[in-house]
Amino acid sequence: MTDELARRPSGRRRGDSGTRAAILQAAREQFAIHGYRGATMRTIAAAAGVDPALIRHFHGSKDELFAATVDFPSAALDRVLAALAGDHDGLGERVARVYLGLWEDPETSAPLLAVFRSAVGSERAAGLLREFLRGRVLSRVAPNLGVESSELRTTLAVSHLLGTAVARYVLRVPPLADLETEELVAVLAPAIQRYLTGPLPTGGDQA
Repeated sequence: MTDELARRPSGRRRGDSGTRAAILQAAREQFAIHGYRGATMRTIAAAAGVDPALIRHFHGSKDELFAATVDFPSAALDRVLAALAGDHDGLGERVARVYLGLWEDPETSAPLLAVFRSAVGSERAAGLLREFLRGRVLSRVAPNLGVESSELRTTLAVSHLLGTAVARYVLRVPPLADLETEELVAVLAPAIQRYLTGPLPTGGDQA
């Protein structure tokens, strides 16, 4: 019996599906209580009753675990961050096109709809989404803009895009919901460009 136990992988539970569910539930609770930055892999593991190495086995990193708690594809976020990381010229158009592309792609539209519908109807889900945007998007984008008031600028751009998505894809408000994607890109691009790089009427938070 002792030899058998010694050969058994440490930190593993019987049944991967049950273990994954326990980890995700614990992660949702810890992120909701402590926020993205306050929750750690160790506290989540303790709440789930597993070894931290098991969380890394299933989810890889804290970013990927958080994405899983809100059912948000990590690859989709990488596409948005890549668009934001390019040159300032055409930034608004790149961001608008990539963002709308995520909503038009069947592989990413379903989880996006689930997240936004949850956030509209649940304060807890809304809190998770807010922490996700702060920890995964805003904290990475703002320092790389290289302009004044980068945090305010990024927040304005994200808020504009979130509102557009809710109206077009969640609530299906006409005529916004009826526009062709390229038409909407053309409408959104100048606004997003101005938010990120153009003049603002207030200085806001200096980055």
